[in-house]
Amino acid sequence: MEKLQEVFESAIETYSSSNFLDSIKKAKEEYFELAGKILEDDEDYESRMNGFTYWYLTQRDADEKLLIEEFLRSKEIEDEIAQAILNLNHSLFEYRGKGITGKHKFKDILHNVSFSIASKKFDHSIIKGDLFVARSVELQSEIYLLDDVSLLPKEVKSILVKECKKVRKLNDRTRDLEFLMEVERLKTKWRRYGHVDPKKIFAF
Repeated sequence: MEKLQEVFESAIETYSSSNFLDSIKKAKEEYFELAGKILEDDEDYESRMNGFTYWYLTQRDADEKLLIEEFLRSKEIEDEIAQAILNLNHSLFEYRGKGITGKHKFKDILHNVSFSIASKKFDHSIIKGDLFVARSVELQSEIYLLDDVSLLPKEVKSILVKECKKVRKLNDRTRDLEFLMEVERLKTKWRRYGHVDPKKIFAF
């Protein structure tokens, strides 16, 4: 996992340098259009901006190319590491607590897959039943959760599960991303209108 983080850190250092200031500024404007404006005093500002970083590197289709693909081609990165990064899983998850083996259990709701993470490979502050958008990565048969956890109100679980089923049937990664960014946008709206029932906000 440390090697993965090193690659990401090197990539963002490259693509946020002075040569790319205009590009990253434009990317932030695009992202905030999709996910809503993220404010520095939001309690989850750091994790949601981590989400922007992963989107900027691995999902933003600028001039029909992904920055991470360009970066990996330009560096001597182990194929195993490169493939793990190229196959990042961006999804809607539910944390289901610890199992009897001590592993942390999760459900990838969007893709209808269950998985677990070893206790020593998990350091996130989430509790059983939490719903969130994030990215996971698989390396050497181990799954890791990245540092872009964006928590959602539990009250809208049934709404999200129903919508995930619709999106999953399309089997289209582009549509998956559109849906997840819409979830982020509705989350931002919910944050701004905390007095409103989230079920009224999370309407698709």
